Amino acid sequence: MFEECFGEGPFIFRLNDNGAGPLLLTQVCLERGWREYNSENGDHWNLWWRTSGFSVSHHKSLYAWQFINHIPKGSAICRKDNLVRYLRCMKKVYGSIYDFSPDGFNLPLEYTKLAAECSKCRPFTARNDIDLYYEDKPVWICKPVAQSQGRGIFLFRKLSELTYDSNTIVQKYIEKPLLIGGYKFDLRLYVCIPSYHPVTIYLYREGLARFGTDKFSLNDLKNPYRHLTNSSINKCGPGYTEMKDRIGAGCKWTFRQLRRYFQQAGISDWLLWQKISSLIILTLLSHIQQVPQTVNCFEFFGFDVLIDSTLRPWLLEVNLSPALGNDCDADRTVKKPMLHDMFDLLGLPLYNTGLCIYHIWNDDDENKLVEEDQKRAIKPSQAVVNAAGRWRKKHRKMSARSISRSKSANKVTKNNLNQNNLKTYNYTNKWGNGKDWKNAPAEEGGWIRLWPMNSRVNYNNENMSVNSKVKFMVSEVNKFSKVAKEIFKRYPAASECQLNEFLQQKFDLNRDVWIPPI
Repeated sequence: MFEECFGEGPFIFRLNDNGAGPLLLTQVCLERGWREYNSENGDHWNLWWRTSGFSVSHHKSLYAWQFINHIPKGSAICRKDNLVRYLRCMKKVYGSIYDFSPDGFNLPLEYTKLAAECSKCRPFTARNDIDLYYEDKPVWICKPVAQSQGRGIFLFRKLSELTYDSNTIVQKYIEKPLLIGGYKFDLRLYVCIPSYHPVTIYLYREGLARFGTDKFSLNDLKNPYRHLTNSSINKCGPGYTEMKDRIGAGCKWTFRQLRRYFQQAGISDWLLWQKISSLIILTLLSHIQQVPQTVNCFEFFGFDVLIDSTLRPWLLEVNLSPALGNDCDADRTVKKPMLHDMFDLLGLPLYNTGLCIYHIWNDDDENKLVEEDQKRAIKPSQAVVNAAGRWRKKHRKMSARSISRSKSANKVTKNNLNQNNLKTYNYTNKWGNGKDWKNAPAEEGGWIRLWPMNSRVNYNNENMSVNSKVKFMVSEVNKFSKVAKEIFKRYPAASECQLNEFLQQKFDLNRDVWIPPI
């Protein structure tokens, strides 16, 4: 049965087109008992992980036992110009709830708007001495659309300092970030989207705080180590190996380390994390209308969020296929368990430590040895095996889309399934391994479901248009944000556990409140 679910032979993973990929990802796949793809395998692979996206034709040709790590049209927000445009449109429609990203301009198209904005910011005195009042001008940050890892980014005050030779965005620079030991930092949060229809969003509990390696100062805009937090830049800086004030050596902390610092510094951060979870949902809602219904594919995003001196979170960008490098202890602490938990969440098999799968197949009940965590691990495996049974005696290959429809047909036997009657029934998009995201688990390992939020509302109403669903979901997130603020203000002396309980009861959450560990 297991072979019918994931194909004959071993579970095979494929990295990019040339077989090259992050070493950490390869290690995790091998630890799960998977085998690496080679050219002799032909089209027999189970998981294809690519840094870049797939064409729609790739998805259409998937078999039930094949999975890819991108959703067609599901990563539009990872282009900086698209993100600025989408969030601006949502802000016009829904108002201040979308005021979590710095104002931006897409160049060259919106150059005149940028010039007009620059001319009215911080007007000069009657003397109009540009050089004398240079430091009174606001700071802008320029980011090339097609670059990543901090390449091509620079800061400027005067419009005459702006130069670009490709599509670029210019945004207002957050001039008062929260500092630790005088160093600027941002947050890298990991988000998994197994489905846009229905909308299903997971956020990992752990993450990374990434620091600049020179102390922050607006007097020196040309030093990237003061202003950019990309680890690909800062690990090459002269201060990377130095023992920095409060930070130590390197440029990364885990969220656990960050929260312990907040605790020591007397910073109450509970509401901050609830604002961040709302920010992530709202960002993803900005582009779901263009994403088609899909199966057997998922998105894995890296959200970069900056915290200012008032503990207000600002979305900087969304990264497609976030870096899975293994440069320091913080990387190893966060990324390896995150990948294992994500593959468990998606229902992908575990061989060499998969005692739960062996236990299901074995009729001998003498080995009921497992502890509580192993018992919980049986549940997804049972779903896999049950799903496999529905494909018994199917000798021809069917696409993942066709199989997902055929499994969910109402009162249809396998003998009368054919291309003509597939349209007769009301189908749901189940995955080839039996995963049904209309019944998404509340958590898996460190992954916590952000959306859907609660059980009191039917978020999958088939009679609602996509626009109506988005409007409804934005209103729900707005209610959630207001309830969280109200609770935080009303119970200033409450512990984190108490605040979580109040929020769960008040908003009828059927999941844990997402907050990093401490």
